Parts: sequence; structure tokens; C-alpha cells
Amino acid sequence: MAMNNSSLSPINHQITYGDIDWIYTKQWINSNPFDMPTSSKLSKIQSNRLKKSTFTYPTGNILQRNYPNLYPLGRIHCTECSIDEDTNAHIGLCPSHRQSITSLLTKFKKNLIDLLRNEGTSNLSFDIESRVNNSNMFKVLPDVLDVARLLDTTDHIRIPREQPWILLLHHLIPRDLAVFFDNYFSKAAERSRFLIQYVTDFISELTTITWSSRSRSFKKWEKSLDITLKKKKNYRKHTGITSARASSSATTSPPNVTHKRRNRYTRYYHNKVLPYYKEKVNFDVSACIRWTTCNFLHSGSWESYRDNLLFNLDNFSPVQSFLDSLRPHIT
Repeated sequence: MAMNNSSLSPINHQITYGDIDWIYTKQWINSNPFDMPTSSKLSKIQSNRLKKSTFTYPTGNILQRNYPNLYPLGRIHCTECSIDEDTNAHIGLCPSHRQSITSLLTKFKKNLIDLLRNEGTSNLSFDIESRVNNSNMFKVLPDVLDVARLLDTTDHIRIPREQPWILLLHHLIPRDLAVFFDNYFSKAAERSRFLIQYVTDFISELTTITWSSRSRSFKKWEKSLDITLKKKKNYRKHTGITSARASSSATTSPPNVTHKRRNRYTRYYHNKVLPYYKEKVNFDVSACIRWTTCNFLHSGSWESYRDNLLFNLDNFSPVQSFLDSLRPHIT
């Protein structure tokens, strides 16, 4: 399914050759940095992770597609390097970020070595430093990045497999990083806990020097063109797309369709004494399991939503027979 998703074409090779650890990626995207199980902040964080991991974060090309009358025609260039098109795939390839990324990779390479030495529980600890130093996870290869910036035969940018650290920019955990935690932590719980802690700091600082920097410069560019958040919110209203859709649907649907549908649904339902009451129901014995597993969400007491059909087991011979079979026989 992922292979047929055109938005994931930049990481097509990584998906094909198993360069992404999907188990750790799922744990990372679902991780909650807050004490509360749900919150608006958590929703925003996870939404941000999902958009970047699916390459649908609103970069210049996506904003131009969604708001064609608001953004200028032609390619929208990266506001950092002013060379390539502003896309999700470009963020890790942008030349303006390389020096900062190189310094950051050196920092987190040392952090990983210290973490594995001090907290690792595996007996294999003699080759930690050499393995980490030799990994492409912490190397910036300018020639490889420059080649990747060129469009391939299908007019797509491909993120190079030789630069696995780019996957972290899209909240995808590379196998090149996950393998260190798999090899040097013997317990699964420890592996997950230390990896999430390490990735949290790594991605946070990586985002600051790439996505955040790009966001600030892009907003300045939007401001120079008088493109505001208010205009984006009211875009559909002003362009008349919503009203056009509504008018077309009204033209194709007769005015009494809604009324007829309501009549078909409420023909057998009459509120008399209780808020929920069925006077007549077309009963189908073969559907008894489906009927009995319906879940009604309500604010009142369960008695106020009592239903003769759903709760009278005498009407459900298969269910009653099953219950009778569980009772001990009296001899």
C-alpha cells in the first residue's frame, strides 16, 4: 500500500530495502511527552509527525496545490537556499543546512557512544565506538546529497539511502540507528525507553536547524506577498468552491430526498414515554448477533434507553439456546 502512495516516492528505496524500522517508528509517532493521555498539544505534535512522515507537511508545493489562487504560479523555491523547489523531500538536502547538521551529527554521535557505554546491558561492548564512527548515520556526504537534489527519470527527488539521518527529519526511525539499541540493550523495554529518549533530543535539535529555520523564512516570504493565515482559512469561502459544490449537489438531488430518507428511518420509531422506544421492528433471526452487539452511547441511565427487542432474550432463540447450554443439567 505504501509503495503505491505517490507522496512517499522520495523514500521508495528505503521502503523497498527495509531501511526503516517500522516498529520503533510507530512507538515514536505514538509517544506522549505529557502526563495527560490526551491533549490539544499532543494532537498537534502527533499530527505534525504524521504529516512529515508521509511527506504531506504543507511546504511550498503542497500549499500551491491547495491554494492555487493564493500562491504565485511556477515553482516555489526554498526560501533558505533559493535554488531548489520547496518540498518535503528537499528539507534534508538543502545546502544551507549542511554545516549545522554536520555539527549536530557529531554531537549526537558522541551522545550515542556514551549512552551505549554507560547504559547498555549487552555483553557486546568492545566495538561500540568503532561501529558508531563508521556508520553513515552520523556522516554528511555532500556529493551524495548534491546528486540526490537532481530529479530522477520520473521527476521525483529520491532521498539517498547512504544518508539515513535524513529519515529522522521525517520522524522515521532508520535501521542504521535502531540496530545499535537492538545490539546493546538486552531487554525490549530498555531498548524502547532509551531509544525514545535519544530520538526525542535528536529530532528536536535537528528540527530546530532545519524545519524551524525554513518555517521562519517561509513565513517572511508569505508576508511579503500578503499571504496570511486568515486568507487561507477563508480561501474556500472567497473562491466559491464550497458554494459551487453545494449548488451542484442541490441540483443533482431532489429537494424531498432528505425528507424521504428521514421518513424511511423514523417510520418504525416513535417517542412515546421513553426517549428511545421501538414500536415496530422488522426482526431477522439470522441477524441476532449483530443486533445484540449494538452499542448505544447516551447520557442518561441505561433504563431510560431500554429496548424490548434488544434486551428480551426470549425473542432470540439462538442466544437463549446458547445460554441454556451453559447451565448444568439437573438429574
